[in-house]
Amino acid sequence: MISRPQHLTLQVVSDFVCPWCFIGKRSLDQAVTILTARGVNVELEWLPFQLNPDLPADGMDRKAFRTGRFGSWENALAMDGRAVEAGRKVGADFHYERQTRTSSTLAAHRLVRLALVEGGPALQNGVVEALFVAYFTDGQDVGNHAVLAHIAKNAGMSSDAVGRSIYLQDEIRELEAIVRLSGLNGVPSYLLGNNLLFSGSQNVEGYVKSLAAAAGQTV
Repeated sequence: MISRPQHLTLQVVSDFVCPWCFIGKRSLDQAVTILTARGVNVELEWLPFQLNPDLPADGMDRKAFRTGRFGSWENALAMDGRAVEAGRKVGADFHYERQTRTSSTLAAHRLVRLALVEGGPALQNGVVEALFVAYFTDGQDVGNHAVLAHIAKNAGMSSDAVGRSIYLQDEIRELEAIVRLSGLNGVPSYLLGNNLLFSGSQNVEGYVKSLAAAAGQTV
């Protein structure tokens, strides 16, 4: 008897200025490939979380922001170095030297939600991928509407996606409020059926084991 493939919808709570969310995505991508070969289809839905919800829409000078947040620029650089090293192991390419601003991510989250509404999980995942690469690899400001418009166009979204996403702002705030009220205060976090599965970036094996167990498989 041929077993039917199993399906999981994994909800990923993340922010696009979170290095460990980018690192986690790279590991998760590899884990999903492994699980697919084992008959477990994992579909992703990305949920919003703003690490810096009080940032102005045009963001803030990165050095000033991170010096204030972490006590000194030296502390911030040390944290960057840890992310660079961890990312190198899983194919998350960081170029912090290209960054000049810490971006507000509200507009990016709106765009990502619109991608889900208009194109489903595959389109949403493509936009998420492009946002991480734009910010961490290319050093772009993902709060800038021109940058977002370019990402939307390259992902295959129809014209004026950034403008059309504005109506989703209240939904983004509501979704984030629900996440925070559930007790989550850090990202990345992973939910199944709106229930917490685990928090924190995992290595590839960790994602495989956790998701296989959720699908009723043993590893």
